Parts: sequence; C-alpha cells; structure tokens
Amino acid sequence: MRRGYFLLTLMLCIATSAFAQKLDADYYVYPLRDVAGYYSANFGEMRPNHFHSGTDFKTDGVEGKSVVAVADGYVSRVLYSPSGYGLALYVAHPNGTISVYGHLSRFRKDIAEFVFAERHRQQRSRIDVECKPDQFIVKQGEEIAKSGNTGSSMGPHLHFEIRDAGTHKTFNIIAQGVIKPKDKISPYIMKLHYFEVDSVRGVPVHSEPTTYAIYKSADNTYRTKQTTPIKVGRKGYFVVECSDRKDDCANTYGVYNLKAEVDSTRYFEYRNDGFTFDLSRYCNAVSWYPQQRKSRNEVMRMARLQGCPESFYPVMTNNGLIRTAAAEQRTIKITATDDCGNSSTLSFEVVGKPDAECFKPTLSPDAIIAEYNHDFAHKIDDRVSVIIPRGALYESIALNLQPASIEPKSESVKILSPAYTIHNGDTPLHKSIGVVFTQKVAEELQPYTTMASVDSSGNVYHAGGKYRHNRLAGRTTSFGTFCLVADTTPPVVTPQFESGADCRSKSRIALRLVDNFSGIASYNVWIDDKWVAVDYSRSRVWIDLRAEGITGGKKHSIKVVVKDSCGNKTVWEGNFIR
Repeated sequence: MRRGYFLLTLMLCIATSAFAQKLDADYYVYPLRDVAGYYSANFGEMRPNHFHSGTDFKTDGVEGKSVVAVADGYVSRVLYSPSGYGLALYVAHPNGTISVYGHLSRFRKDIAEFVFAERHRQQRSRIDVECKPDQFIVKQGEEIAKSGNTGSSMGPHLHFEIRDAGTHKTFNIIAQGVIKPKDKISPYIMKLHYFEVDSVRGVPVHSEPTTYAIYKSADNTYRTKQTTPIKVGRKGYFVVECSDRKDDCANTYGVYNLKAEVDSTRYFEYRNDGFTFDLSRYCNAVSWYPQQRKSRNEVMRMARLQGCPESFYPVMTNNGLIRTAAAEQRTIKITATDDCGNSSTLSFEVVGKPDAECFKPTLSPDAIIAEYNHDFAHKIDDRVSVIIPRGALYESIALNLQPASIEPKSESVKILSPAYTIHNGDTPLHKSIGVVFTQKVAEELQPYTTMASVDSSGNVYHAGGKYRHNRLAGRTTSFGTFCLVADTTPPVVTPQFESGADCRSKSRIALRLVDNFSGIASYNVWIDDKWVAVDYSRSRVWIDLRAEGITGGKKHSIKVVVKDSCGNKTVWEGNFIR
C-alpha cells in the first residue's frame, strides 16, 4: 500500500511540475562515492556544434566508482549505446526533474538483467528503452551503477545532468549551487578582437578582425597592452577569448557569464543557465566560430547574429553593435564570471576613426545571396545544385559556389566527379543543407556511390547520401568541398583469437572491425546459430561468453555479419572451444 502511494505521488508530481528556473540545491546529493571531487568539464562549455549539456565528474582515472541516485525516484529510461552517452540511466524525481548518468560501465543487477533480456528480445546491441514507474524504484544515495568510459568518452568519468522533466531543459548545476566545487580562481581573459560590420544588399559583411594583446594589471583586472585608445569604426563589435580554472585542477572550463558596459551603461550580457536541446547548436553563433573550432578557450562573440535567438542574452542593445562617431571617445568594460561567482574585468578606451579609414564593404552585382530567413536553391552547373533551408544560416551571406580547383584523390575509393566548393568551412550551419549531384554512374557502381568531402590536399572523407535514378541527394551540416565517389571495399573482420582456439579460460572474446572509408554501419554475431549481444568499442566487438551461457567444453560455431555505410558486406565464420 505504501509503495503504491509513493508511486502515485511520484508520478503526479512529475506529471504536473511546472518548469522552475531555480533548483533546490539541498534536494540532491553528490552522484559519486569515494572520489576526490574534481571535474573535467563544466556546463555550457563550447564543444564542436553544441554546448556541453552537463557536468563531467572525474573518477580518479579509473572505472568502477559507485554511482548513486541523487534523489528518490525511478529509472525512466535506459540507454545502451556504443556512442554518445554509452551506458546511461535517466532517473525521474518527484520534484519534476530528471537526473542523467552517462558513460557508465555497468548497471545495478536488476537493471542489467532487464537490459540483457531487452537486447536479446530486440536482437539489437544498441537499445534505448523507456521504463515503467514501478519497474526500477531508487532511493536517494542508493547505488544504481558503476562509473565507466563507454560511448563517446575519452577517459573514465561520469557525465551528469539535471533536466526539467517536461521540457528536458538542462540546468547549470554548479551555478545553481547543487554542486559546489572548490574554486577561488577568477576567469582568465586572453585576447580581444574587434570587427567592423556593415550591411550590403541585406548581407552583414564583417571586416577582418584586429586583435589586441591582453595583460593582467592587478588581481582579476586586465588591460590591453596598447596604451592608446583602440580605433573603431562607425559600427562594430568585440570578441573576447577567455577561459576558467578551478582549484587544484589543470582542466580548462567554460565561462558562465559575460557582460559589457559602454560608458558605464550595460549593453550586452551572455549567461548560460540552461537550454533545451534544440538550442544547443546555437553555440556556433554565440561564439566566433572560425576561432572557436580550433581553440581550447571560449571565444565569445559580444553581438547577436541575425538568426540567433535571444535566449542566452539577458541584455542585448543594438544587437551588441557599438556605434561610435568620428573622434568620439568611449569607455568599454567587460566582465567575465565563472559558475562559482568569481569575476575578472577588462577595461579599455576606444575612439572613432575618421570616415576615410572606416570599413566600406562591397559586393559584386553577381554575388549569390542566401538569406537566413528564406529557403534558397541554386544550380552551380548541370551537375551540382545546392539547397539551403530557412534557418540553416545564422545570418544572410554571399555564397561562394563554384567548381573547385582541388583535384580529389584516393587509393581506397573510386572518384566519380570533379570537386565543387560549397562556400567555406569557417561559416557554420545550424541544420543540414542539400547538395545534389546529377550524373550517370556505371550500373555496377551505383549501389556503392556516395558523396565525399574533400580537404585542401584532395583527400576524401565519407559525407553520406545514396545514388538513385541518376542523382545523389546528399546532406551536410558543414560547408566545404564535395565530390562523388564509389566505395566498393567491404569491411575487414579480424578475430582476436585463432579459429578453433580453446577459450575455456576466457570470459570474453573480441573481433576487430575495420572499414576503409564509409565506416561500420551494422554488425551482428551468432554463436551456434543463436544471435548474441555484443559491445562495440574502439573498432572491436566484444562478446561476453559467460553472460551468453556459452559453456560445455565443446566446439562452438561463430558467424559475424558486418556492413559499412555504402552497403558493402562481410561475412566471417569460425569456431572456438568453450
């Protein structure tokens, strides 16, 4: 009776919760036991094409640390994947939040047994399952898993999140005081960049940046090394490179809050308290993308691009653009604050340049304009067309679309077309665009024809797409250079044991899977004609013989079927004794 009442109360609380911006820090406990209490990444860090959605907890360089439920609740979702969060648990709580635990090595016994059975029922090694509220109830502080290094993880750690159950908006748990790292270190401010900007035919045209060196003049106070006022145009904005540290830790972290004042009046503020996942890719617009993609620091654009929502900007005046008349002097103060409340400031003077020195952009009358808020389609020639949907661009741009001067080359695939330049990789995309190749391909190559990206040296990389009816409609989330290729080479399966080997002393066996170009798309293993679940990690599939009940001291047959993303298939068969 008490169990039923608890479940009913839990479900009603979760179902009726309104999204609250403020968490009760005392509601949750620490998600790990027996660790030193350090962090490898904080919430909201700039990552390739996304904000980091959680906090990464160090596990002292090892796997197998005890992961506990941070509050009462039930397991609402279980993920078992070779990529992303790897092995992950989602726990729903009565206060309307969900806690997420990623990169685990193993689950609690009853959850592990359920996952094993579900993988075999679906005959899929990767599963993503929603659980019933009464299936796996957890209590605060109860061990639910062991920490690990599964999925897209570069080392042992726990990825941890708290989300709103209704919207799945993530919370910045350090800024909200749920987790309290040791941190008395203020953010570091490394560089300052200035851009002039003006519009031509509705297209914002940005100047090349002028970069200014920074030095620390006193505790938490920074100045530009240039002692005279910075010369600025009629309209422009600044970009700041900054980073953060925490006590006793060498890792770098993202900056939580960035403010700017002009003549003591606030005109810009960025703050990341949380986001829904449809907003995550806007990190490409919040940052200065060309520099951010190659920097370990946060490269923060202190202006809003046309297609970027205001969600991350509590204060935004004139879209962050500073207007300065000729000879006018102004004072700029920038404040960077970390998620523990430590702040640093950068102050400097600017002066308006004479009109003759200001940036005066032009566009050719033949310039190809793609507007950020409209669909766009353009035919480069009889072979290639480009389709850009509304909302794929962060601002309107003048496109560079033309046959490329680079000649694609490869020893592993057959090149089927010249390369075409579709703008440039320094301009980010918010969603995928279409690249359509129309040309005849030999019938025997058609099933294996795909689109490839081409780097500056002519090397090719799989970009996807299937050839049908004399055309290939590819999708890409990055501008660049592309061509058509045919990949006819099947994957290679190499067992990490001799066929016929005596494996009675082994609990697991492995096979190495390698593909030359398009990557492994699917893999399945049968032992004695029975499908078995496998774990795929770092080009190897691992089979847990003990869990699969492979015993008896006899010879067992094994069959492995692997396909790559272009449809090439390899079947490997062998046997072993166990």
